[in-house]
Amino acid sequence: MIPVSKDCALHACMKQTRNGDRLTGIQSAVMNTMEEKFKSYLYDCSKEKAKHIIWLLSDLQQEEPELTKQCLDISIRDYEALKAPAEMIWYLGDAVERDDTDNLYKMAKLQGDAFSKYRIPLYYALGNHDFDFCNHHPEELPILPFWEMVRSHEAEGWKTTASYEDIYFTASVGDFKVYFFCDHVAKDNSWCTTHGRVRRGHDLYPYTQETAEAIRKQMQEEVSPIITASHYAYPGGNRGSDLLGRLFPLPSGVKMHFYGHAHFSDFEWAGKDAYRRIAGTDWHDIRQFNVSSFENIRGIFCSSVLLHIYEDNSFGVFVRNHDEGKFTECFFPSKDNYPCASDEQKRIAEGKR
Repeated sequence: MIPVSKDCALHACMKQTRNGDRLTGIQSAVMNTMEEKFKSYLYDCSKEKAKHIIWLLSDLQQEEPELTKQCLDISIRDYEALKAPAEMIWYLGDAVERDDTDNLYKMAKLQGDAFSKYRIPLYYALGNHDFDFCNHHPEELPILPFWEMVRSHEAEGWKTTASYEDIYFTASVGDFKVYFFCDHVAKDNSWCTTHGRVRRGHDLYPYTQETAEAIRKQMQEEVSPIITASHYAYPGGNRGSDLLGRLFPLPSGVKMHFYGHAHFSDFEWAGKDAYRRIAGTDWHDIRQFNVSSFENIRGIFCSSVLLHIYEDNSFGVFVRNHDEGKFTECFFPSKDNYPCASDEQKRIAEGKR
């Protein structure tokens, strides 16, 4: 914990609020300013200690390239004000939307040009809007412009699924193995998943519970600790995925999950959880963190997350408001998780509801 001097304005305001006294307008402004400086101070201290720094973002999706550029410019300008600190980018889906192929390719190029100048790896997990063309034109073969663009940068260390039929791909950062779970579609477009479920072609969908169990077995056999990432949350997070729930119980090596999809402050789709950044995972002591969204059209500001991994493999998670150039939240989860619930514990708990 960072000490706060008893003589400083922040300490005085904190003491007053603990006593139940109302702050004046000036005091509130002072406290807000001090909190912003405090978060920036925490970030600067954390950055010095971080062994690895990852930039996480999702959901830039816009109908028009002009709006894509507008949001992208705001976020890139602020990220560069932080001196572009990341060694890699994890982009968790929905880079584009709709089915106008000209616009889709323009939006993919805008982002490809913006991110490639940093000359660092970018890992992309496909989300529901990446498949808008596929689902609007089920009679045609899939067109996935952003997936194609990422694949074209493979020589620069960019990575996504080898085939858009694949469920996941893996990468490494330091001591961690990272599993990226993706939406996927048949090569002939006969089936497709979005929103964490099979959207169409249920009878043709080739993956079963046995597939999920094989993936879980592979994860259990990893000697490295694991971070998972997806466009979607596990059950328990905002707008959780039924398909990800097939992986339960998660191996004890899974330490943290990051996701997008549930745009921060979007009441229409996120409902009561519109402002929830941090969630638990059903039956597990695993935290899930919502990194969305990299736009200010559905959300109230363009945001992303900087993940710091320290020498002891613990984490610091910092949420950045790019519109205002400030950190809004800092989170330091434990690196150790308690065991997940047993089948017997679940049965007893369900029986008491």
